[in-house]
Amino acid sequence: MIPFREQKIKNAIAYFASEFYARRCYYPRQTWIYKFLALLDYRMLRKTGIPCLGLEYYAMQYGPVPVRLYDQRFDLKTDKFQFIRTDDGGSRVEPCGTPDLDFFSDDELDVMDAILSVYAGTDLETLINDAHKEIRAWNKAWEIAQKVGRGRMPMEYADEFTDLAGEDLTPEEEHFLCYLDMLAIEAAESAS
Repeated sequence: MIPFREQKIKNAIAYFASEFYARRCYYPRQTWIYKFLALLDYRMLRKTGIPCLGLEYYAMQYGPVPVRLYDQRFDLKTDKFQFIRTDDGGSRVEPCGTPDLDFFSDDELDVMDAILSVYAGTDLETLINDAHKEIRAWNKAWEIAQKVGRGRMPMEYADEFTDLAGEDLTPEEEHFLCYLDMLAIEAAESAS
């Protein structure tokens, strides 16, 4: 549904890692990248009705975590980035070459740069706290996780919107509902 989705994911990670390094002189830990990706997806969702990357996220204590990256976080390597295990049991993220930004719209690039402008110059705690405040879907999923005693809970993009069943939908909400319909069609076609 999202054109060039895999290329966008790889190049967004490579871009965030390389720009973080350019600003901080060290490569970001996985947590920085997770939050940058979530902010990109959810900001674009609120702006256009469609997430930039369409990653699936868990709500975990320290914020949104992309499921696929988290599950493969140790020694994950692509042609654009690699996760490198650190001595403390975590991972840092390094680019493998130059990210190709031609996969992104000007709006997406503006959002990516805005995220870096604010958060590459601050501490991780600020990034985590701001992501918690900004992403409504994390708050809802984390609240449920805590009620049922779990350390993580899947997040839903729909939770960013207040009333998708209402009559007076915004253009972004209408666009999101079309996006959901296209995802359902795509899933049905791949299942058959």
